[in-house]
Amino acid sequence: SVVDLTPQRSRESSHNTDSSRSEFSPFPEEVARLCYELYLRDAMSVFDPFAGWGERGYYAKAYQTHYTGFDTSPVAIEWARENYGISNTLADSLVQDIPAIDGLITCPPYWNLEKYAGNGIDTAQSWDGFVARLQSIFTRCVEAAPGGATFCVMVGEWRKDGVYYDLEYQTRKIFADLGVPIFDQVVISRKATTKIKVMVPQAVRLGYTVRLHESLLVFRK
Repeated sequence: SVVDLTPQRSRESSHNTDSSRSEFSPFPEEVARLCYELYLRDAMSVFDPFAGWGERGYYAKAYQTHYTGFDTSPVAIEWARENYGISNTLADSLVQDIPAIDGLITCPPYWNLEKYAGNGIDTAQSWDGFVARLQSIFTRCVEAAPGGATFCVMVGEWRKDGVYYDLEYQTRKIFADLGVPIFDQVVISRKATTKIKVMVPQAVRLGYTVRLHESLLVFRK
């Protein structure tokens, strides 16, 4: 139930010209393979409402899984096409019709932690507004799926300006409110890739721990 991540490759970019995102955070290969080998192995049509830079689509192709990805960033769409050969759709999952699906794999934006090109749900003016948009998208995805569909969502929690943002809790609550129970959970450890020595002094000074993990939450309708 714990996956230790290895260093991920980075993306060379000029943030002044091709993206307002502060840093490229690739979706971990270990997590993608786990999803397709375990949870989505019987899925006929997998959807990604936040397709990002193309990693999840790339591994779907490697596992011969039909994948449809929506993203609001033209930069990310082009990156996925050029580097992974993935044709994601420039679309907003809040309003675009969701295709018929029996599986989902995604990693939602982390609101104010990173900056994204495009006009996605991270542009919400408040945390509550962001969560409401995320709930709307997951609701639409659940409604498009039959009983037995599996939803794989990688989420984390973070601190910024003294505020703790509980995206994992909010994601659990959204699916619980939709009547979709959790099926499994995997801890995604970044212990081997995080600059712990740099982070510890600040954490000790402010009186909290260094967060070294995210979670893969798996729900089944």
